[in-house]
Amino acid sequence: MSVWHDLRYAVRLLVRDKWFTLIAATALALGIGVNTAVFTFVNAVLIRGLPFADADRIVSIGTTDTRNRQLGVSRLDFVDWHEASRSFADVSIMLPASINLSEAGRVPEQFNGVYQTANLFQVIGVRPVVGRDLRAEDDRPGAEPVVIIGNGLWKNRYGSDRAVIGRVVKINSVVATVVGVMPADFRFPFNTDIWVPLSVLPAEARDTKRDVRNFQALGRLASGVTLKQAQAEFQNISQRLSQAFPATNKDVRPQLMKYNDRVTGPQITLLFLSLMGAVVFVLLIACANVANLLLSRAAHRSREIAVRVSLGASRWRIIRQLLVESVLLSILSGGLGLGLSIIGVRWFDAATADVGKPYWMTFTMDPSVFAFLATICVGTGLLFGLAPALHISKTDVHEVLKEGGGRSGTGGMRARRWTAGLIVVEVVLTLVLLAGAGFMMRSFLVLYRTDLGVDTAHLLTMRLTLPLAKYPRREPRITLYQQLEERLRRVGEIQASAITTNPPMFGGFQRQLSIDGRPTPVGDKPPDVTMVSVSAGYFDTLGVRLVRGRAFTDADGTPGHEAVIVNQRFVTMYFPGDDPLGRRVRLTDSTPQIQPPPPVDATIVGVVPTIRQRNFQEPDPDPVVYLPYRADPQRFGMLIVRAAGDPTRITSLVREQMQAIEPDLPLFSIQTMDQLLAQQRWGMRVFGTMFAVFAAIALVLSAVGLYAVTAYSVTQRTAEIGVRMALGAQPGQVMWLVVRRALVQLAIGVPLGVAGAFGVGRLLQTLLVQTSARDPATIGAIAGLMIVVSLIACVWPARRATRLDPVSALRYE
Repeated sequence: MSVWHDLRYAVRLLVRDKWFTLIAATALALGIGVNTAVFTFVNAVLIRGLPFADADRIVSIGTTDTRNRQLGVSRLDFVDWHEASRSFADVSIMLPASINLSEAGRVPEQFNGVYQTANLFQVIGVRPVVGRDLRAEDDRPGAEPVVIIGNGLWKNRYGSDRAVIGRVVKINSVVATVVGVMPADFRFPFNTDIWVPLSVLPAEARDTKRDVRNFQALGRLASGVTLKQAQAEFQNISQRLSQAFPATNKDVRPQLMKYNDRVTGPQITLLFLSLMGAVVFVLLIACANVANLLLSRAAHRSREIAVRVSLGASRWRIIRQLLVESVLLSILSGGLGLGLSIIGVRWFDAATADVGKPYWMTFTMDPSVFAFLATICVGTGLLFGLAPALHISKTDVHEVLKEGGGRSGTGGMRARRWTAGLIVVEVVLTLVLLAGAGFMMRSFLVLYRTDLGVDTAHLLTMRLTLPLAKYPRREPRITLYQQLEERLRRVGEIQASAITTNPPMFGGFQRQLSIDGRPTPVGDKPPDVTMVSVSAGYFDTLGVRLVRGRAFTDADGTPGHEAVIVNQRFVTMYFPGDDPLGRRVRLTDSTPQIQPPPPVDATIVGVVPTIRQRNFQEPDPDPVVYLPYRADPQRFGMLIVRAAGDPTRITSLVREQMQAIEPDLPLFSIQTMDQLLAQQRWGMRVFGTMFAVFAAIALVLSAVGLYAVTAYSVTQRTAEIGVRMALGAQPGQVMWLVVRRALVQLAIGVPLGVAGAFGVGRLLQTLLVQTSARDPATIGAIAGLMIVVSLIACVWPARRATRLDPVSALRYE
């Protein structure tokens, strides 16, 4: 019953001290709100996992090499593992792929698809809601091709018509029959809409060599088997395979992990944990602020506490009353914070809607989030309320009643020590947050300001994928690309067009470089360069002028016309002070592939300005070699079109030209070049903004806290200041008297905060773009900002102290 009385008294007290309640609740609501929002993200990405029964027992099976690179699984290795392993109830392999869906009377579309063993859905425990699952006989070579489609595809393309079962369609130009529809909100493994048995996969991709590790494998652990035990078993099997097949398996090790961990990866995990750490700091700063407010308020309540103690209240009774007040304040703040967190979650969900996150990562508030919210509401109430409660509970009854107010004495000294310590903590935590925000925003600005050397205005991009079943060889691919180029040249609304494997900022193929006349020393590894296949009009379409030499012609890339163009970075690295034109180079690829490309021997015919393709985190761009697509025609490409006007208005024209050549081939991912580049920067923009918002909240909270403490100090020392002014103290001396304590706290907090800033920089280093964790400009800027804001927060109440009337100050109690 006494707890109920404590609660009623706490409510009356918070209502009476409405300004204190408003300020404290706002600070706590900001801290609780951002923590709840970020925990919602962390829960969706790192904790909740796959939406299947016993999802923590679904394991991704991959491999690594001696350089710890993440590799897939070869089909032959998988067969051996499957036969020898006893750790899994069942295992499956799959090959994600772009799949073109076409049929008579309908526009062809491109979807994310997967070629899989027939037991995949049994492994994860999901069945089609319409039709049937894949059967073992569907997965045998020569079986009639079948396909299962996603629920979204079924609704959008076929209007949820159950008669779709038995419908004949073309899957990457292969005629197949629809046999099933998967449940709503199921798109495993990664936003997939079409599932096809491995038997439909062209033989050259299905029956690969042991060293071609392009498949993904997963399995469900057998009952009673741990992930560690399965890893040990696979390690033993791998050792036997390395002895049996040393040429392909000698340095390959199996790597087993939870499927969700494989999808998120170390960088995503680091990013979200860093966000969680940042908002915990915000909450700690908010708690320190409220604790200081409570300590300041304690002086006004010391007489009340003294009376209650003199009437027989125990120390535990006093502490309980004060903690009930703190927890009630925290719960009130939690309600406000929940509203703020909902706004934050909706913003983040909208900002990441089109970035390709896995379908099961939905940012919703489930029971785990509400349990977290309840925990931090109670926990923060105890955290910020405990120190003031312990301080007030030590009130000396005789001293307080004798002094009539409790503004001095040992209690006041204890409060000042607590206050000073909390201010130092706030300064340190704020500097760490400012450093994280500074590093991320500096990286975003570097990435945003990167000069591509390309005129992106009026450029439209679209992707295309040639099905392997219909285009297994070079000649048909070259013919299609040539026909498309010729038709686009005749469209008046199109000024220029080009085909490439990788647009600017989107990587390229890694190739080993050899230069004629410069043999690589024995034992040395040839240098790596980035190779991009392009059509003859590529540089004209991008608005790039050659520095030297000539552009590609339609003959380049054919036998007897082997030619390449290099960028200036390539010339600087490999031909300093020398003329690269006319020099012969060789590009080789040592990576095992389904269709290994032949070495490229070609002559350098031109030099273009440096256009960055990769290595965004390095200050120097990568050396790039541009190859005519006729020399190495790929099935995957991007069409870039320069329009005379608004580029979005020519989409239908380009599609018409493609349909006239290849009716079953869709163009997809249609975006302007500016939209494409913005998509490349989305991560740094969104997460950099979040770090900046958290740092701004922390800075404001710290400034308000420092102002409140300084203002309270002025109030407590009003009589002392009056005496000093009456004795002739000048305004500057009074201001120094007030500001000096804050400067001492800054002198302690800033160096500690700068040390923490270096630490957070090192933690985020792998996420930063061309920014050092020891960047003096960023560290100096955030330290300067902290000092300036803190001084402003202190000077304002200090100026008020200099304007006190000595007579009024001497009468103040």
